[in-house]
Amino acid sequence: MRGAELKLNKKMKILVIGSSGFIGNYLCDRLSYYGHKVIGLDNKVPVKRDILSEFILGNILNPEVVEKAVKEVEAIVLLAAKHHDFGISKDEFFNVNVRGMENILKCASEAGIMKFIFYSTVAVYGKVETFSTEDTPAVPISDYGKSKLAAEGTLREWVSQEPKREVVIIRPVVVFGPGNFANMYNLIDKIYRGRFIFAGEGQNIKSVAYVENLVEATTFLLERLKPGMEIYNYSDYPQMNTEEIARNIARYLSCEIPKFKIPLGLAMAAASIFDLMGKITGYNFPITANRIKKFNTPTIYMSDKIRKAGFNPPIELSEGFKRMAEWYLQSGKNAQQIRQKDGESES
Repeated sequence: MRGAELKLNKKMKILVIGSSGFIGNYLCDRLSYYGHKVIGLDNKVPVKRDILSEFILGNILNPEVVEKAVKEVEAIVLLAAKHHDFGISKDEFFNVNVRGMENILKCASEAGIMKFIFYSTVAVYGKVETFSTEDTPAVPISDYGKSKLAAEGTLREWVSQEPKREVVIIRPVVVFGPGNFANMYNLIDKIYRGRFIFAGEGQNIKSVAYVENLVEATTFLLERLKPGMEIYNYSDYPQMNTEEIARNIARYLSCEIPKFKIPLGLAMAAASIFDLMGKITGYNFPITANRIKKFNTPTIYMSDKIRKAGFNPPIELSEGFKRMAEWYLQSGKNAQQIRQKDGESES
């Protein structure tokens, strides 16, 4: 059992940067469960402060804050990032995602830290016609993806400066689970409220990852850090198309989805009105032509590499959908007013 294995391993003092975000909360909870001493750094106060040995409120661009956070730390996990697809400029992406990385690595070097895990993104691959693996050339098309790839480059240079440094880069797909108010929440909310209609045929594959599997994958890789740098995609299997995802969710919500489908071109044309209104008003509309296009674009990211290394996700993907649907029914559907604007607190 993984728990029994972990008891044999050395417990560490680990700094989690972005500890108050959706993934950060789950990761800190799991690391604490396994006996590690977890220090949190975020620009937002965490909901679960008791799972942390210490919490530092501050910005990763502030050297004094980071210097304080890295004291006596043995490993760093970096989740903090700018990553929304609306209202963030190219300069903001690079300022936080690249300059932030540079600041953290400078402080890590001064503190003699050798172990580092970085949450990057599959957005570094850009537009890929078939599927992506860790060997697929990274040609990002979004400013977010470009900034994350630049941050990876900064980390790669840091590793090359000291051969004993141990680094893993994790490139996750869309992550979902209880407590998340992003893409999957919006889909669940629309299905529950009877506002979901298929735009397009729904046969395109969308790789997704359940949050508890992702954090278990992170602890798995943390145990196996070794000198040099390794890159791992993370997605859950089986890969499902958008219709399968939507109907799985509807089943757990006890809802029906309309059988008819709107032609994609017509849906895109209608949604472009919201794009125009968003530019004029600055309001982030939940429906835009860009989001409809993304929902209908195949995004197949393979994560065979971590499985070949011995990792077995503990939770079936369908069970992940069930858990999030149950959370939504119990509390999530009434919590729209507390939707997080993640900023630097999530990957």
